Amino acid sequence: MMKRVSLLITFFCLLAFLTHSQNQIKADSLKGLIESGNLEGEKELYVYYWLSSYSNSAEDVLKYGHELLDLAEEAGNLEYKLKAYTNIGIGHRLMGDLGEALEYQFKSANEAIGKKEFLSFLAEVYGEISTCYTQNGDSENALLYGSKTINILRETGGRQELALTLLNTGYDYYLIGKYDSAMAYYNEAEPILEDIGMELGQGYIIGNRALVYWKRNNISKAKEDLFKAIDMIEPLGDRYGMADYYNQLGSIYLEEGDIDNAILYTSKGLEMAESERLKEQARDASYLLYRLYNQQGDYKNSLKYQTEYFAYRDSIQNLTTTQKLANLRTEFEVGRKQSEVDLLLEQKKSTRIIMIVGGILMLVFICLLIIIYSFLKTKNKLNRKLEHQKNSLQLLNQTKDKFFSIISHDLRGPVNTLSGLVTVSKIYLKEGTKEQTVDMINKMDHSIGRLTKLLDNLLTWALQQRGHFPHMPEALSVRFLLDDMTDMFQEMSASKNIKLDYNLQDEFQLHVDRNTASTILRNLINNALKFTPNGGHVQIVAKANTEENVGIIQVIDNGVGMSEEKLQHLFKLNENVSTTGTSGEKGLGLGLQLVYDFVKLNKGTVEVESEPNKGTKFTISLPLYTD
Repeated sequence: MMKRVSLLITFFCLLAFLTHSQNQIKADSLKGLIESGNLEGEKELYVYYWLSSYSNSAEDVLKYGHELLDLAEEAGNLEYKLKAYTNIGIGHRLMGDLGEALEYQFKSANEAIGKKEFLSFLAEVYGEISTCYTQNGDSENALLYGSKTINILRETGGRQELALTLLNTGYDYYLIGKYDSAMAYYNEAEPILEDIGMELGQGYIIGNRALVYWKRNNISKAKEDLFKAIDMIEPLGDRYGMADYYNQLGSIYLEEGDIDNAILYTSKGLEMAESERLKEQARDASYLLYRLYNQQGDYKNSLKYQTEYFAYRDSIQNLTTTQKLANLRTEFEVGRKQSEVDLLLEQKKSTRIIMIVGGILMLVFICLLIIIYSFLKTKNKLNRKLEHQKNSLQLLNQTKDKFFSIISHDLRGPVNTLSGLVTVSKIYLKEGTKEQTVDMINKMDHSIGRLTKLLDNLLTWALQQRGHFPHMPEALSVRFLLDDMTDMFQEMSASKNIKLDYNLQDEFQLHVDRNTASTILRNLINNALKFTPNGGHVQIVAKANTEENVGIIQVIDNGVGMSEEKLQHLFKLNENVSTTGTSGEKGLGLGLQLVYDFVKLNKGTVEVESEPNKGTKFTISLPLYTD
């Protein structure tokens, strides 16, 4: 028995088609933007994506899809890289190259799986995979990936995409003769398409139902609805669908014995298919015309179209292609299982790493307790031995208290950062996000290094102090200082999505004590990040004033700012009042007191300008180093 032409029609593969609707007016407009030469960055990627989506021919879809892929890979943009894979796959499908089409769709799916931000996009890719299997006559796999698409869309709430996928899935049920199931999917899709005003989708609903009416022997209703569908989609420029509709009408007229009308409408379908290089529609039309002319006894034309049919059929669907499509699905599914196994192994490895990091943190806290105990013990000894030197003892006590302030204040930030990184690592570990878990561990290692460096500085100060802060001025590169500080606070700024950068207007060196200068800038940056909301900007500006022989460093934020009353008491040393930052960060309120002390110690000045809700600018002036 001859294979029925109706089973070869694929105009119902609407999801991919509508996503890449052939809107030539928009495509021409986008080409004009490219020719203007004013595109760059993500805007250029955006234009090439929609140009490949709107293009009216499969060749243009492939051309602009490959150009988009090159641009996305050069820019390292994963989103547009995956979109390029999908568009290239669609272009190959439209040209009948199903093996190539599925290779690109599975590439896209492999990189999108497991990434929550690409969940909706993955539904689109699964829909395209389903379309390819439908086009190859593999309804089992078409329904499998159609079901995957519907499950994702029901979760994400994509109404338009859900309606189109329901339409495609209904057609797959139609292909295997389950007409009731097909109608159920069409009925679910129809109100959604009407609600969102998608005329093209409504036209396809009418066309799909026409097929079911035909198979149920309601021929007049089938023809009426097919002509109605053609009238709806023709103004929208959908020549892909129209070619299939005309072929379908040709099949119905053949069944009725109206050979002249059958040839008329099938020839229209073939003309459209050949003009758009739509191999599948051309194959179906050639097969039908071969049968029609054969019935008329026109064996010359019959042989001509039979030859064309075999050529189109062999280029689209053969044993090699079918086996390749099956192998692609097997490789995809096996690859997913192997990825799950690899992920479990990485999770175990990450758990061990986090336990090691936890042990390191415990050692850091023990060191902190030893330092505090050492200071307390030293303080008590001095109190017992130097009671008769009351004035000297009071000065020494003040110095000790300031060391405690430094320890409490400067260690709190890095320790809190480490705690936050551990929390985020646990979340990534739970979600199975390998790359981000490893990234968090690297950041923890980096932060631990900074914390160790800070502890070393504090221990050195403690051992060197003799009743006052050690002050050893030296030449200090401002660029080195700013690089060190911005690097130290990258994790903290990234956690609040704050842009942290510096503008070095002059290359110069300061004549300051390295430790106290680092503490000054560290506390100002920490303070700026603390009181700047998510998405804000903290900038450091440095320049040399050779006339006054000072280097000027400004820390500027666009955070919550301060009132005039608070500015008047900002640097009072007896006000240890804790203030909460924009993300609930805790502090002892000692940072600006340390800034005031250490700027004065380095023979500099500090000024502050601030307004509520308009941000704050701290300006410090420190001596320049001269040979």
